[in-house]
Amino acid sequence: MTKVLLFTPKYPPSRGGAATFYSNITEEQYDNTTFIVVTSLHNSRGLIEQKNGITVYSLLPRIERLHRYIRVPLEILVLILVSSYLILSKKIDLIHSHSSSFSVVGLSIVSVLFRTPIVNDCRDETFRPWIVKLGLTPLWFSCASNIDDILIQNGVPKDNIKRLPVVNPDYVKEYRSTNTPDELTDLIYIGTLRKPKGIFLLADAIKILHQQGMDIDLTVVGDGPDRSKFENKCQNNGIEDCVTLTGSLNHNDTLRRLTESDALVLPSESEGVPRVVLEAQDVGTPAVATAVGGIPDVIDHEKTGMLTEQTPESIAENVLRLIHDDELYRMIVESGVESADERSWERVGGQLREGYDRANKK
Repeated sequence: MTKVLLFTPKYPPSRGGAATFYSNITEEQYDNTTFIVVTSLHNSRGLIEQKNGITVYSLLPRIERLHRYIRVPLEILVLILVSSYLILSKKIDLIHSHSSSFSVVGLSIVSVLFRTPIVNDCRDETFRPWIVKLGLTPLWFSCASNIDDILIQNGVPKDNIKRLPVVNPDYVKEYRSTNTPDELTDLIYIGTLRKPKGIFLLADAIKILHQQGMDIDLTVVGDGPDRSKFENKCQNNGIEDCVTLTGSLNHNDTLRRLTESDALVLPSESEGVPRVVLEAQDVGTPAVATAVGGIPDVIDHEKTGMLTEQTPESIAENVLRLIHDDELYRMIVESGVESADERSWERVGGQLREGYDRANKK
């Protein structure tokens, strides 16, 4: 039995792609693997909880009001103390770390002190290469080819990178609908409201569509630091009456909104493999997304989605193509669903098990 300390800053009831992905990994109950989860404090979760054989330690402070030069060292110190205790008391064999946080430095220190291998899991382009090379690191998990490239460019041997794909939970299929709308009018954006996500490009694209006589509504699911700026942008563009901001929603409500929409638009500046694109394919909602990061790995242009340049004009043009070409829309829905059905947690489990075995042997 392999005992794995799984660290992720976000775990349910926190929302988002990482929380969903890692909770599904632990809930799959892989043979010969026991997970102990370390994550951030959450108001609706106890400090230590056990359910279905999984123990969750919610001990990492996330005091955003503290200056980062105080907050980050505090998080690192707490993670060092907690992980040291768990390695000694629970006989941890392996550390599996979501690499997006500075706190990973603490795990790397503990990895060296106790000679416990650490596998850094790189899920998007925000990870810091120098951090994921610290510690006793025999293997790296990557979710997409662009992540592979970043690791290789920073000296990680290609043979030491293991693909751990993004896969939807099985219940996503319950929201599937492959009906073609009589008229494409309802767009949706799902994600954090901040500039790198392309939200201001999206507001300009909606303005262009309205100028061309299209009766388009936009639902925005999510929250973030640039929400007020985005609202001002919509007002300045004269589109505030057709834009609905829901704030953050739970996963089920988000999926329902996604299914009810005619197309997803994701105009990000950079991405790993965004879960929302995979979910859109799974439920039968075509995605229009910028050709950045790992998105081209999961969208075949004009087959399983539409790839766009990072300009309002290109975004609007690709939406217009879906509006005016029913056959293209129908083909993208069908091919996207087929692509989604090819992904499985069985494959994730196989890759995960192989990665753990390799890491423990080195």
